[in-house]
Amino acid sequence: MKTIYLITMWSGGRPAKKWKSEVKPEPLPQGTGVSFVSVGTKLRVSVIGSISVEEFESGKEEFESGMAAAWAEDEAQPKPANDQKDNIEPIF
Repeated sequence: MKTIYLITMWSGGRPAKKWKSEVKPEPLPQGTGVSFVSVGTKLRVSVIGSISVEEFESGKEEFESGMAAAWAEDEAQPKPANDQKDNIEPIF
């Protein structure tokens, strides 16, 4: 399982912008914000102001997406030409 951090910038009591990070955000030297590497852009972001940081485990999402990818690969495999049901005949 992988730990994901969700950083939210708040404005007027509502979430204004959200970022994901795989590394725990570091407090800025002034103590008024955090600095982290965004998962989406792979760039370092520094946010100052009203911020919340939440920690999540991403194992379930990775498992489900991995299983979905595996199923898609199985369905993409070509089936043999004689793999038809007995009661179905091709029209053309």
